[in-house]
Amino acid sequence: MVRPTLTDRSFGIRWILASAVGMAVAAAVARPLSYLVGGAAHEALGPVFGEAIVGVVAGGGTLGGVALAQWPLLRGRVDWAGRWPAAGAAGGAAGAAAGFGALAGLTLLGAEVLGAAAVLVFGIAAFLRAHTLVLGGHVSRPMWLAGGCAAGFLGAALVTMAVGSFSGLDGESPLFGALFGAMYGWVTVLVLGRLVRDSG
Repeated sequence: MVRPTLTDRSFGIRWILASAVGMAVAAAVARPLSYLVGGAAHEALGPVFGEAIVGVVAGGGTLGGVALAQWPLLRGRVDWAGRWPAAGAAGGAAGAAAGFGALAGLTLLGAEVLGAAAVLVFGIAAFLRAHTLVLGGHVSRPMWLAGGCAAGFLGAALVTMAVGSFSGLDGESPLFGALFGAMYGWVTVLVLGRLVRDSG
């Protein structure tokens, strides 16, 4: 069940701010942790599984952290609020693991040219599957909601990278993470608002 308060302007502003802070903090923690864990995994398991584990830590930690920051705003507004952080973490971990692993495997085969397409295809498919497994049966359109989140992530990545390239903003800086999170939050709050209207 979703309630009309998800479409309030004040909710949208707070959602975007929470997403910006959540992304900046989560990325600052998850990125170095993924390098540490991934380095050990590379040595023990090889590049494909090593990169997949990097994806689990980086993707799951980042999107799980953003969703955790958003969660207090959902409490009392949707019945599935408690599942939201798990959906973000599961989708981020699965998507990044599948994408990074596929890229590493193709690189080993000398097919680097297919790398970007593989990251998108395998990453999006895994994200959608994991996200809907957590929220399926609890929201009216789980695949549509997961797709909106995935589109928000990809759109935020493109916009933030473009801004960073023109401004010289460091891709690992908290400001970059905050900008990324704000863009992701803006798209996802629009998706939530559409879900309210369709459910009403």
